[in-house]
Amino acid sequence: MGDPFAGVAGHTRALDQLRSQIDTGRLAHAYLFVGEAGLGKSTTARALATTLLPEAALHRHPDYWEDDRIKALSINELRLLPDKPPEFHELSLQAFLNLKPAVGTRRVALVTNVGRLRDQDQGVLLKTLEEPHPHRVIVLTSPSLNPFVVLPTVVSRCQRLFFHPVPAPEIEKLLLGLGVEPGRAHLLADLARGRPGWALRVANDEGVIEMHDVWTRRLEEVFGAPADVPLRVAAELDGSQMAWRRSEGEVEDPALFAIASWQIELRRRMLSSRGREQGRWARLLELSYDTLGYLEQNVSPRLAFETFLLECRKAS
Repeated sequence: MGDPFAGVAGHTRALDQLRSQIDTGRLAHAYLFVGEAGLGKSTTARALATTLLPEAALHRHPDYWEDDRIKALSINELRLLPDKPPEFHELSLQAFLNLKPAVGTRRVALVTNVGRLRDQDQGVLLKTLEEPHPHRVIVLTSPSLNPFVVLPTVVSRCQRLFFHPVPAPEIEKLLLGLGVEPGRAHLLADLARGRPGWALRVANDEGVIEMHDVWTRRLEEVFGAPADVPLRVAAELDGSQMAWRRSEGEVEDPALFAIASWQIELRRRMLSSRGREQGRWARLLELSYDTLGYLEQNVSPRLAFETFLLECRKAS
């Protein structure tokens, strides 16, 4: 049998642990895959399910249940005896797990982003995790272990596997293997910020390259410009991020995308220069990472953008 995770980039430790458990047959009854969106948690979960359920493709396998929608799950999608029929699934999760495997030796369920469930609904899920049926495997995913996202009692009933940002060369190799043009693969890998899932999603989206070019030009406008130019760019980026926060879906945060584009340009300038000039670009590159940290700490985004871009303005 080939490697079940051949299509997954990175995550050596987590995948080696799963491979060992598959080989020995000592699988956990419930897993919690932890890491930000786009790292490959759901891809890994489906690869695991495919290995455990080889009888048919997952989308038509009677022993596989999945919910990866963005919207919150209804309680009727979870509990054994729903008040109303499940809206999205043929069976609720508990009803599905309560039945014996139809054609395989196991039943496998995947619930992505378990934080979509309200606390009381996670309590219903907890009962399923506390009293597992044999030959059942449940995989949950979550961006973090924050108790405001996933209940600690749910976390404690699962075997936790952590997914971290994937190095850009591994993402580039994944894209090249799928036939993406080398130059584009290299750029997307740098823009991905360690997220192979994002890179795969935009692999054929020309708008991504265009947007990268736009933000790169905006940074170039700042170098040596009057003070009002970086302040105007910061205001534009702040407005774009505010609009993004009001939107729904999987659209990329424009602030994070812009900073990723700027880091590519700063790194290019640093590597092509020498001496004090190289040190200046290196300091700005370091400051860009500090700016990302400020955004994570809920510092005013506009203030963070202004501080960074005003420093860039000093570069000639």
